[in-house]
Amino acid sequence: MVCKTIMRGFDSRSGLQVKKTALAILLFLLLAAVFPARAQDFNFARAYQDYQFSLTTYDQSYKEYTDARDFYLKNQTLTLKEEARKKTLTMLKNRDQLYIVYLTALRMRIVEVKGLTGDEKGGMYTKIDSEVSWYKDHIVNYKDEDLLENLFDKSSESESRYKTMTIPIIYEALYDISLGEEIGIRQDHEAIYSDIKSGVNNPDPFARWFNDIDNTLKILKQNEDNSRVKLAKMFGQSYGVQNAYQNATDVLTASLKPLSQLNEFLSEVLVAINNQTQTP
Repeated sequence: MVCKTIMRGFDSRSGLQVKKTALAILLFLLLAAVFPARAQDFNFARAYQDYQFSLTTYDQSYKEYTDARDFYLKNQTLTLKEEARKKTLTMLKNRDQLYIVYLTALRMRIVEVKGLTGDEKGGMYTKIDSEVSWYKDHIVNYKDEDLLENLFDKSSESESRYKTMTIPIIYEALYDISLGEEIGIRQDHEAIYSDIKSGVNNPDPFARWFNDIDNTLKILKQNEDNSRVKLAKMFGQSYGVQNAYQNATDVLTASLKPLSQLNEFLSEVLVAINNQTQTP
C-alpha cells in the first residue's frame, strides 16, 4: 500500500511541469520587455530576473527529485526513501516559490504596460495578489519532518489550486498584457494623428486620407472589443480557459496588419505635408 502511494505521488506531474505550460506563453513578452534595472528599484526587469533565478533553482531541484525517485523505486531502502523525501520537500517548496515569482512578474508587467485603465489594472492586481498570498501561505506548510506520503498530499493541494484558480488568472493576465501593449501602440499613433490633423490647413488630399486612417482606427478598436468578448467566455463553464485565451489573442493578432498600415499611413501623410511645406 505504501509503495502504491509513493508511486502515485511520484507520477503526479501536472503541477511540476509549470514552465512547460503557461510560463512558456509569456516568455517572448518577458524577453522583449527586459531592460537594465537600477539596484534600488523593483520593477518588471527585476521581477523577471527573480523568475529566471527561481526557474533555474526549480529545474535543478526537479532533476535531483527525479534522480532520487528513480533510485528509490529501483531499490526501496529506508536510506534512499529518506533521500527521496528530502529532495521531494525541496522541489515542492521551489515549485510554490516559482509560482509566486512568476505571478509577481506578471503583476509588474501589468504595472508598466500602457493601454490599460486603472480599473483594469486594479482588477488584475487583486486576482494576482490573492494567488500570491495563497502560495506564500501554502509553502510554509511543507515541514522538514513531513513524511513522504504527507508531502504528496500537500503537493496535491498546490496542484489543485494551480489548475482551478491560478491558470485562468495567468491566462487573463497574459491577455491583458497583450491587449495593453496593442492599445498603447494605437494610442501613441492616435496622438501623432491628432497633431497632424490640427496642423493641416489644406484639405486636399488629406481629408480623404484621414478618412482611411479613421477607418483603420475603427477596425483596431473593434478588434479590441471583440477580443474582450472572446476572453469573457473563459469564465463560462462550458468553455475552456485555453480556448478562450487563444480565440481572444487570435483577434488581437489580426490587428497586426492594420497597426502596420496605420503606421504607414501616418508616415505617408507626414512626408506629403513636408513636401508641401518645401514646395515654393
